[in-house]
Amino acid sequence: MVRFGRGLLLLLVMGACSSSQVMSVDAGGPAERNLYIFVTHECPIANRYAPEIGRIAEEHLDLVGPTVVVYADAKALAKDCATHFEQYYLASNSPEDEAEVVSVTMVHDAEHEWVKRFDVRAVPTAVIARGEAVLYHGRIDDRNPRLGARRVQADQEDLREALVALRAGSLTPTRTTVVGCSIDRTAG
Repeated sequence: MVRFGRGLLLLLVMGACSSSQVMSVDAGGPAERNLYIFVTHECPIANRYAPEIGRIAEEHLDLVGPTVVVYADAKALAKDCATHFEQYYLASNSPEDEAEVVSVTMVHDAEHEWVKRFDVRAVPTAVIARGEAVLYHGRIDDRNPRLGARRVQADQEDLREALVALRAGSLTPTRTTVVGCSIDRTAG
């Protein structure tokens, strides 16, 4: 674990990063529910969602544990992903109480193991999984109805609605179309 300012603990998992302490993030045991958000540090669409991802992670920490931000650019350097994560996700995640658990962690998916496991093609993609079962796979909301078009406010908040249904025990496997930056799946 690495300590960042004010006592925050952050779990960093970065592929091909031998100089850092590497710990594994479990992709979810049979009964565990996990929320994964796939991003790349160069995608402007994914970058615009960082504050919203932080809010969702904090609101649903008790339900899915820390949200795992998965950096899906296999060609990116682990240090660049870590710097981006600090700037975009930790800047908005500053708890009042230093003992508070951080609601987001990161993984650099240098080998595209997670991209392939969850069949992610574009970012930002949200995945809610319980062990091997994918309960939700798709967009965060509909602020980007198509490439080049953007709404100020979402009409449909797909990820939030899926998390509410998960909390109520009524989430059935759901898949929505992601509009965002394509992932180069040949790199992993």
